[in-house]
Amino acid sequence: MTDYIDLQRRFRDAADEDPEDPGYGAFLRGYGDSDGIGWPELLESGRVVLLAEAGSGKTMEMRAQARRLVEESKAAFFAPVEDLDREPFADLLQAEERRMFEAWRADPEALAWFFLDAVDELKLSEGKLDRALRRFSQAISGRLDRARIVISCRPSDWRRQHDLGVVRRRLPVPPTPKKTLSPSPEEAFMGPLRGDGSFREETGPETQGEDGRPDRGGVRTVVMLPMDGRQIETFARWFGVEDAPAFLEEIERRDAGIFAGRPLDLAGLIAAWRDSGRLGTRARQHEANVGAKLRDDHDPERRDKGVLSDDEARAGAERLALALALTRARAIRSPEQALDADRAGGVLDPSGILPDWTEAERQALLRRALFDPATYGRVRFHHRSVQEYLAARRLRELRG
Repeated sequence: MTDYIDLQRRFRDAADEDPEDPGYGAFLRGYGDSDGIGWPELLESGRVVLLAEAGSGKTMEMRAQARRLVEESKAAFFAPVEDLDREPFADLLQAEERRMFEAWRADPEALAWFFLDAVDELKLSEGKLDRALRRFSQAISGRLDRARIVISCRPSDWRRQHDLGVVRRRLPVPPTPKKTLSPSPEEAFMGPLRGDGSFREETGPETQGEDGRPDRGGVRTVVMLPMDGRQIETFARWFGVEDAPAFLEEIERRDAGIFAGRPLDLAGLIAAWRDSGRLGTRARQHEANVGAKLRDDHDPERRDKGVLSDDEARAGAERLALALALTRARAIRSPEQALDADRAGGVLDPSGILPDWTEAERQALLRRALFDPATYGRVRFHHRSVQEYLAARRLRELRG
């Protein structure tokens, strides 16, 4: 995987933070370079739910971890959850992977790691998490105790109570049998005198409960932390930034950290730095981000090619941004997917804000990279900071 950069990404156990909060990523940026846990510790857990924002690189990370384990002669597999909803797990594997899978099934002592990616993509296609995990559970039937499973999703699309219940129901972690260890001579002698018996028990490793605390046999829920200074420097050097310390200093000086925590956005900062040797003011950073993500790329395969000019897209984005600010809504209703009744609260209908636009124009706008699908019939701005910037620009225009 030549395009993978080993950034040694870090994670933090989820507790009471609300993953629906658009400012959640900003909250996570407050942690220092040494905080969190790494992949080696994470892969010791029987079940892991990995929450990561769009553009964080979670898919690349999961693929790389599966490949690394295979190179260490361990059984490991990567599969999109969306595909599991349509096909049996074994049918998703290449010939060599299928041989490895069958060898693992036949070996009663072997462990295997399964990386099931993008629950949010499954929900976008109106698939069912329960159905997908049921298919997967059937494929590894009778071997749940030898399977370590990582499931990824965007924070805004993870229903903490419902989805976690599905994972626990379909992929339970069998209790680790207690092992009676032979007592040492000292224990055999002292045990009756202490009244605590002459044996001791050993259990398997702890996992994580719903509240973020250790819970034997549970599911560990973690969030991927934004990249820290060391990781940003590694990423920048990989992309040809010769004076990486100066680049980091410019990020700090220009307060550009909001665009440096995710690989997808950091690549944009690097492009600006290589072009001019500077990042510009915070306003210029936002302008560059908006311009790049609203641009019609003229892809002939896109069904909305030419529906909106870049200027029209900018005006529509500003109007939606201000409406979100004034109504305190968190998301925009998608024109292309039915809205989940349980998630209808705090969702803005774009037809009420852009009534002078056609349905095709509203759909074209919300397909631009400035927005992220958030499932359940919702769409969000990729960055809350950009949303606030565009709202301010629109307010300034109206005031003028």
